[in-house]
Amino acid sequence: MAKQSSAHSTRINGKEVEVRIQSHPASRKLSLRLITGENAVKVVSPPGYPLREILDFVSRQHDWIARRLEQNPEIPPYHHGMTIPILGKDHRIIRIEPGTAANKNKGAAWLEAEQLFIKSHEEHLPRRVSDFLKGEVRYEITLRAREKSAKIEKKIAGIRIKDTTSRWGSCSSSGNLNFSWRLIFTPEAVLDYVVAHEVAHLVHMNHSPDFWRLVDQLTSSRKTSQRWLKQHGSRLLTYG
Repeated sequence: MAKQSSAHSTRINGKEVEVRIQSHPASRKLSLRLITGENAVKVVSPPGYPLREILDFVSRQHDWIARRLEQNPEIPPYHHGMTIPILGKDHRIIRIEPGTAANKNKGAAWLEAEQLFIKSHEEHLPRRVSDFLKGEVRYEITLRAREKSAKIEKKIAGIRIKDTTSRWGSCSSSGNLNFSWRLIFTPEAVLDYVVAHEVAHLVHMNHSPDFWRLVDQLTSSRKTSQRWLKQHGSRLLTYG
């Protein structure tokens, strides 16, 4: 059964807060969490749960939501001179006005000497940076996933790059692999581990000893990557 989602809103301390409701077949009760960097919360509900009861549940949690919103940092938009990690290495964003004579042979965006150059008008810069990062992570993930799946002679049905905040990757029983685009901010070894983890699920849809042995055959960085994600994973959500 597919997930179903909808969006509503509520007012808390004079601010409008988006309520994103997602129905999930594996859910047995209502769960609520704040979405980092946004005035929004996500509610996961069992299938067919009455909307009125879901919204009543959110209303009863207003005090909790208000406290969390005070602690929830806003995500700053990408801007000229900003430093962001790309595959774990800091890069400075450099905006170049379109149509300038310099770097005419370059594309719309490129990496060079730990700098991310973007040809863009100022108002379009955040979107241009975001598009570049998502394109880069799609390339890096697809390359690794294809190589690793070939080693174990398994076929990938599809690869999707999503804006997930609760997990870095997932594998469906039909062979579809899903990954968070925010993996572009992790060191290469960490990204490689996440890809290996999901590719290994093409063989073992569990976390058995055989599964972990296969992960270790597909990547050399499992334990260090797990520690890195535990220590730094929440920081990845602070980038737009």
